[in-house]
Amino acid sequence: MRKQFVTALAVTMMVSGAAFAKTNVAGKVEQLKENKEASKENLKQYEDNLKTVNSNLIETDRALKDLERQKAALAKQTSETAKSKQSVDQVKSQIDGYMKTEQAKLEIEKKQIDELRKALAQLEANAQKREQNIAEYQAKNAKVDSELASWSERNQSIIELEGALQQKEAQAAADKKRLSEKKVAYEAEVQKWKKQVRVSDRLYENFSGLKD
Repeated sequence: MRKQFVTALAVTMMVSGAAFAKTNVAGKVEQLKENKEASKENLKQYEDNLKTVNSNLIETDRALKDLERQKAALAKQTSETAKSKQSVDQVKSQIDGYMKTEQAKLEIEKKQIDELRKALAQLEANAQKREQNIAEYQAKNAKVDSELASWSERNQSIIELEGALQQKEAQAAADKKRLSEKKVAYEAEVQKWKKQVRVSDRLYENFSGLKD
């Protein structure tokens, strides 16, 4: 708690030398001494407060820098995930193209089976091969679909993590603003009480001899 500071400077300046001698000189000097001690104690308190705020600001800046590093890592991960999806999309497109090609050939060769009885055996073998290829591509396509579903889940996790980081960054910025405002206030108080200590010291030195 800050001690109540009672100054007798204004009263002292208005009293003439003769009148001052008639008052309780020892009491006035003692009051000046109390003012001096109170000023020093207030100065120390605000200097301690300033140190605390400065320490908190350092911790806040460190937290902000850590959040920036996390955001950069998240952005890199997002970019890599996007590239991975693009590659998977290209593979899926190729497989779809292969499937369409095989399906078209299968239809043609089925017609050839009806039209070319002599080449029936060979054409039937070809048809079996094409059907086998289609089954393999369908299996691969199902795997690609599974990978796309897994990518969607990872992407949702990234979005949620990014939102959490934004909230932490906003809170850290608000804390820094609040601490900066406290720092300014405490610095002003330190300067005020430094000035008051000088005044109290000077008054005490001027009048401390009057106790004798």
